[in-house]
Amino acid sequence: MPHRDKEKKREYNKKYYEANKEKIKELQRKWYQENSERVKKYSEANKEEIKEQQRKWYQENKERYKKRVKKYAETNKEKIKEREKKYYEANKEKLLMNCKKYREENRVKLREKFKKCRKELSDSYIKTLLIQNTNLTFKDIPQGLIEAERELLKIRRLIREET
Repeated sequence: MPHRDKEKKREYNKKYYEANKEKIKELQRKWYQENSERVKKYSEANKEEIKEQQRKWYQENKERYKKRVKKYAETNKEKIKEREKKYYEANKEKLLMNCKKYREENRVKLREKFKKCRKELSDSYIKTLLIQNTNLTFKDIPQGLIEAERELLKIRRLIREET
């Protein structure tokens, strides 16, 4: 049943897709497997055009994209965590070098950030104080202990100001 009206056609296609989602995905997978070389050649030949189309689509669908990414992250926390762990293990040296390089190139910026954290008594600053000279990690410190230490530091600061 051909539809001349674009809205009716879109509606029909949407309903059809929802009703036959698995069948369509299987056909797409099969087609891609049979034509993978063709797809690679096309992608290589039209790299810039494809990038431009992707940029344009992203600009037009930013919110939609962000929602999809957020939903994926929420539903696949363990999968993402495992992938990140594998990547870290495979690229540990490279990541540590990049981290070291960043710290060297951004010393002043990092120093300012640390001063701000110290002044505001941020959670990360307090955790850093608590784990110094121990074998504890950030994960070992409960929020209640952070709050108690924050109050203690505020009291010490007040006493220092008074004297």
